[in-house]
Amino acid sequence: MNESILHIVYSSDDNYAQHTGVSIVSLLENNKHFKNIFIYIIDNKISDKNRNKLLEIIDKYNRNIEFIEFEKYKTKLNLDMEWDISISSYARLFLSSMLPNNVDKVLYYDCDTVIEGKLDDIWNIDLDKFYVAGVQDTISNKTKESVGIPSKYKYINAGMLLVNLKMWRESRVEDKFIDFINNYNGRVNHHDQGVINGVLYKNIKILPPKFNLMTVFYTMKREDIIKYYKIETEFYSQEEINESLNDEIYIHYTPGFTSRPWIKGCRHPRKHLYWKYLEISPWKDYKYIKDNSRLQIKIINFIYRNIPFNIADKFITFAKNVFLEG
Repeated sequence: MNESILHIVYSSDDNYAQHTGVSIVSLLENNKHFKNIFIYIIDNKISDKNRNKLLEIIDKYNRNIEFIEFEKYKTKLNLDMEWDISISSYARLFLSSMLPNNVDKVLYYDCDTVIEGKLDDIWNIDLDKFYVAGVQDTISNKTKESVGIPSKYKYINAGMLLVNLKMWRESRVEDKFIDFINNYNGRVNHHDQGVINGVLYKNIKILPPKFNLMTVFYTMKREDIIKYYKIETEFYSQEEINESLNDEIYIHYTPGFTSRPWIKGCRHPRKHLYWKYLEISPWKDYKYIKDNSRLQIKIINFIYRNIPFNIADKFITFAKNVFLEG
């Protein structure tokens, strides 16, 4: 694999263009030592205004960028889902045909992130016989079984992926993704993340949490994570989690009882990093937006943030049982 150029890909619609820009700024600020960085943005109807702001970032850091239109790839998807995510997320499935054939490896990054460290360690990982590398997600056996994964296998969060594009092309993985979706009649649990895990689970390399620090690693202890998410597969030790928190590389602002940094009232302990990079981005005049979450979600988030986990969990479980019975 050609590792002389760092290849990064994001997928965004116009609603997430600002967050994509903030993530790119953080990446470039902390990886100036790389001589060559090439960024691909899979474009799902990003406005000219926001596209120009993204180009402004690239010009400032003297890097390379290519926008890839997602429209023609969406037509390959036969989906029958209730949407709780953007369809832009499904762009991950088409990386092997979207990117040039001479790109053998790429880092896929979600938009709701900041890169707080150097990417040398992850970029230099030898994938060898692995299709993809990622950080283990907080998933129950029931969720794995819903996409045909035996309980003994681990399941990764697709918000950060180190992808072996060469192997994807040789094995025609993209076709397997489409077949998988069709076999589930367009309704795959966890959307494209379920597809990626469901197709590739036998050849996935598990990475330390520091390469995808989801909010749950900041807000819950290991024993509480395992209990709350009903994890039965071997999971990271508390020591591994602590080591990653002390060596942050990639912070992923998943909800996790805190909401997101750009939303008023966010309680994420590292939300200031989003605003740090926002301040040196073309969106520096942005103000908080109102939290439009349902009242029920706000109450649950408040309880888990402010009450010891065991008590909060028993209270929420009791309340749910009473509500369901009523």
